[in-house]
Amino acid sequence: MNGWNKDGRGSVRVSPVVGWKAATLINNEADVFLRLEFSVNPDNTDVSALQFALTELQAREISGKLKALADRISSFALQPT
Repeated sequence: MNGWNKDGRGSVRVSPVVGWKAATLINNEADVFLRLEFSVNPDNTDVSALQFALTELQAREISGKLKALADRISSFALQPT
């Protein structure tokens, strides 16, 4: 996975998402706001957040990609072992 942050062992560094919120503000740019809450602690007690403003096109592209990835995971779970 080129371009991803990795730890000292070469594993991709990730933090679990513990919550999220989305909203829109109808203005000149009609932004979609997205807040992702995450924790770097295993017990999820120290929560941080990143907040983004997305255009309509970005929101559609991200949602489509996330759905496709979720569908892919789902199809693996349905395969007989």
